[in-house]
Amino acid sequence: MSRINSATFDDLNAEQRAAVEHGLEPLLVIAGAGSGKTKTLSCRVAHLVANGADPSRILLLTFSRRAAS
Repeated sequence: MSRINSATFDDLNAEQRAAVEHGLEPLLVIAGAGSGKTKTLSCRVAHLVANGADPSRILLLTFSRRAAS
């Protein structure tokens, strides 16, 4: 299993870091435009996989305002 460089998470704020390190249970992230959702979600997936989660059991959904309309 590969390790993630801790610098990957250095630019996350406290709320983003809490979401990334939430644990293995499902998590719903809802936040406004420009809040760093994509960075938070990608870091969460990396954190989960690095900590032993099976990548085939991860479902990540995200969409833009334009895609939603």
